[in-house]
Amino acid sequence: MILSEEDAIYAADKFINYYSQFNRIDDYLRFVKKDRIFSRQGSLFGAETEMFDSFDMHPNDMNICVHIVDTEPKSSSRFNQWLYSETLNLTASNAVEEAIPGRTHKWIIEETTTKKVLGVVRFGSPTINSKPRNDYFGKVLPLDVINNQFVMGFNIVPVQPFGYNYLGGKLLALLACSNELKNQFDKKYGTDLKYFETTSLYGTTKGMSMYDGLKPYLRHIGDTESNFLPLFHDDEFRDFFWWFNERNGGERLVSADKSSKKLKIQQKMIAIIRKSLKDQNKLNEFNSIIEKAKNLTEKKRYYLSKFGHNVDQVIEWWKKKASLRYEKLVSENRIRTKLEIWEPGSDLEIIR
Repeated sequence: MILSEEDAIYAADKFINYYSQFNRIDDYLRFVKKDRIFSRQGSLFGAETEMFDSFDMHPNDMNICVHIVDTEPKSSSRFNQWLYSETLNLTASNAVEEAIPGRTHKWIIEETTTKKVLGVVRFGSPTINSKPRNDYFGKVLPLDVINNQFVMGFNIVPVQPFGYNYLGGKLLALLACSNELKNQFDKKYGTDLKYFETTSLYGTTKGMSMYDGLKPYLRHIGDTESNFLPLFHDDEFRDFFWWFNERNGGERLVSADKSSKKLKIQQKMIAIIRKSLKDQNKLNEFNSIIEKAKNLTEKKRYYLSKFGHNVDQVIEWWKKKASLRYEKLVSENRIRTKLEIWEPGSDLEIIR
């Protein structure tokens, strides 16, 4: 596919104008998040009424329960897809993709005395090629081993300020390292899980993660590679997708049955623009902004855990850590008591 010079310049400018807005990855994440929140349809009694808000409660008095999310459309369970999605979207600092291919297993974590939600977690199929995993095991593991023995934690999100006050992110990560997950996932998918893995949301922007300090349960064993573009989001992507399809005789740029379609479509768009542009100055400007945008994504910290810990064990370990944190904040009068949720007009502290 070759674009006309006029169309090639238009398409190049779309990329240039979009990515020129961002200097760091959190600029991009905040932009996408605020755009989604602005278009979100709120409800009179939203998920925020379910979130933990008893900030005079000591961690030792908490009772923690893991609930599997009931994803059935007409679920009668309180711990359903709506509560999971609303909690995630109101709390997470990144814009969450809902349509995820492959295996999926979701949790809602509850404090049962208050009957309030502490956070949500989504697990799924691991990435096939992972440099830190390859380095750790000394080789590229066979695909059947990866699919049968590894599970990835994609969204591990405590509600805020429970996360801040009580090291809530560490609690969720520890629960993910427990046999509770292994037993559920093995039963659901016929796997024989041996390893849990996850990556930090941020890389060198922050230099640390809520997953640090969790030895012996979860260890940082390396950093991922980083050489890809943050994707155009939502309407920006859809409009451009159809614009390209029209100029390609109604044909899709990438087959609908391909994995990672969005990434591959955007890569194809870039290749077409480069091939079509005759204006050397515009081509240089386009290539420059693409390289700048690639630098927005950073090497992420990669963490690995070997299953074998029971859930009571990790909760007790967390309570000791959380108690020290909570008592210190109380003594310094730094306990946060206001729910931190994304809503139109909000601009939360995205890197806590």
